[in-house]
Amino acid sequence: MAEAARSDSEGDPPKLILVRHGQASLGSDDYDRLSERGHRQAERVADRLSAAITERSPLWSGTLLRHRQTLAPLAGSDEANVLLTEDLNEFSTYGLVRAAVRQAERLGLDLPPRHQLADPVMHLDVLLAWFPRVMAAWQDETLEGTEIGSWSAFRERVLRARGQWEACLRSGQSVIVVTSAGVISTVVAALSGCDLARQRELAVNLYNASVSELSLVEGAWQIETCNCTRHLEADGLRTLA
Repeated sequence: MAEAARSDSEGDPPKLILVRHGQASLGSDDYDRLSERGHRQAERVADRLSAAITERSPLWSGTLLRHRQTLAPLAGSDEANVLLTEDLNEFSTYGLVRAAVRQAERLGLDLPPRHQLADPVMHLDVLLAWFPRVMAAWQDETLEGTEIGSWSAFRERVLRARGQWEACLRSGQSVIVVTSAGVISTVVAALSGCDLARQRELAVNLYNASVSELSLVEGAWQIETCNCTRHLEADGLRTLA
């Protein structure tokens, strides 16, 4: 049997490291930008992963502003190994919610009160508890709409880089990916063999700037850490949205 690949960081085995973006600007006129706290979270996650990043480490990211702002402290001034791709962009949460509101009666889907839907900051816990039912309707293709696309197309898109990630890990390189909760939960579930109920649960429980790590052992993906926030807790920086 061939010797397992080793990373170039302190002899640790290489990992696929998935980073959720820092806190964005929920409730503002432009969600897609980090809040002040989000920028602090991005600095903390960069500190945590500094040992895993070498001049050979591929850094992948979605193209949304909140992704790129979270990536910046990780990449520093060296962008040679940075790959930005729309494949790692999030689905439209607002699109799914709008479609669910329009189709609720047909789907038999209970809706939160409209004042709660209109104020996601004050009623975040209610909306996070409700949203997995919206995702379930999308995943079983009963929730429809051209603005949201299909679940199967989203899943295929975010997993498109799987072969390249696997090749990097087999060569001994860890891969760091900065993206969103829906993407991370989909990748973790697909690679580790979790069902969609677990994927939905993870999607609404991933903390901003959390770290999830998977390793590749004899061709099989294993979860090493999931939704880890120890780098945020000392400064009270753990947030869900």
